[in-house]
Amino acid sequence: MYKVIIERECGCIRRENMAMESSFTDKDDALIEASELARKMNDDLCGKHQFGVRQEGEDFLITMQMRG
Repeated sequence: MYKVIIERECGCIRRENMAMESSFTDKDDALIEASELARKMNDDLCGKHQFGVRQEGEDFLITMQMRG
């Protein structure tokens, strides 16, 4: 089982009511979802944070850093 996990929850993520974790049986599906989610978060949220994807074991973590 592969998981996509949002590592830290900011106010924008709470307001969007985004799921903090999703599970997948296929590794490629999990990676595609994590990449698309990070892209969406970078494009659609407030812009204070930069989101990326990091793999740890069978988990794909959506990481968050301050922009600038």
